[in-house]
Amino acid sequence: MKESTVKRIVCMILCAVIAVSLAGCGAKKPASEPAGVNLIEKLTSLMVSDKDLGVAGKYTKLSEIEGGSIDADLVGTWITADGETTYTYDADGTSKATTAYGDNEAPFTCLTVGDYKIICQEVELSPEFYDGAQPGDTQLTYTAYSVENDALYQVIVEEVNEDYTSNMSALVTLYRADETGSAAASIKKNPIDMAALNGTWADDEKGSFTIEDGVLTLGEDSFNLSFDEKNQLVVEKDGQSTAYHMAVSKMKEYDYEDRTQFTTSTMMGVSYTGADENDKPNLLPVLSDYKTEYGYDSWYYSGSFKLQDAAEAGN
Repeated sequence: MKESTVKRIVCMILCAVIAVSLAGCGAKKPASEPAGVNLIEKLTSLMVSDKDLGVAGKYTKLSEIEGGSIDADLVGTWITADGETTYTYDADGTSKATTAYGDNEAPFTCLTVGDYKIICQEVELSPEFYDGAQPGDTQLTYTAYSVENDALYQVIVEEVNEDYTSNMSALVTLYRADETGSAAASIKKNPIDMAALNGTWADDEKGSFTIEDGVLTLGEDSFNLSFDEKNQLVVEKDGQSTAYHMAVSKMKEYDYEDRTQFTTSTMMGVSYTGADENDKPNLLPVLSDYKTEYGYDSWYYSGSFKLQDAAEAGN
């Protein structure tokens, strides 16, 4: 398998996994407050290709990057809204991700390319997972980012090459920790613009629902929407509420013969893990039951929905 193919597969997997677990940004706000962060616009503004940046196949080692430096705005400790992952960027050029599965360290530097700020990280390739990789082999990953109002927004840079015909990029939002290690203040300062989710979202097999100004309509049922302190999407009806992880991503599907031609679509991923098999989410009609279908150890439901609105943001 070509290294570029491997890199693309890994990036897509990372996007999917990270998006489900880390997406979102903010708690519900009173109607009198200004509009919050538009997740779709933020994702669109950071989605860029390696060819656009002029880095496609250009670097093989972090030491070969010219002009790299450490961005002072990036330095510090950042936490996901659910508190499950902590990222640290140090002024010495070391980054660390801490999760329940262990720590992962990698050297990094930052570049400014046109209107984009890019985090370059050098990661080691495991021969167990990369065909042809030797011990000590590394590759560079590129992530477009912005730091705003104590929030860090990241989107993995898209690779455009002959080895794939489509690509999905997801918005990852992190929050700056204060001196006590809490990101609560940052989360509160960065509410989601609920109106950014307006439109009809459809799954080809499971059906669709419509969101309009904080109300989700599914068939003849209507649900009120809000965000909790962990940025989970809370779907409520008749006093019964379910909190979902929510992700926003963009799919670019390329014409195989003409690599400059592509169509884009905005996607919303929602997932729910219940306490046991009797704990069912209230959007069950449009979600897949992965516990039954694939034998997951936890009770897990998920759905991926495409925005059908012709005025879709970012297109």
